[in-house]
Amino acid sequence: MKTIDKKDVLKERITALEIQQSEELRVLKLEFHSIAEKLDPLYLIKNTFKNLTADPEIKSNLLHSAVSMTSHFIARSTFLSRFQTPIKNIIGNVLQTVLNKISPTNPRLL
Repeated sequence: MKTIDKKDVLKERITALEIQQSEELRVLKLEFHSIAEKLDPLYLIKNTFKNLTADPEIKSNLLHSAVSMTSHFIARSTFLSRFQTPIKNIIGNVLQTVLNKISPTNPRLL
């Protein structure tokens, strides 16, 4: 009878190890899919952009750059092209000064 008990114990142990192995395989597959998703180029770009825009200093610099680019575009737009160059330069400089004053990167406004 002791040999039968040993066989039963051995079968139970094998069954427990098979269950453990299948659970570990399931967890390993989940981790693999998670890592594969994180290595996706689109995910990397989105995550990098999200981290960059989370920093207040970088947000401020992005806003300042956008305002500056917009003012330069407006100063050189076709709307102002009908004026002569000195008038266009004056309007562009005035517009640039106004936009720089209202920009949130201005230390007086912070």
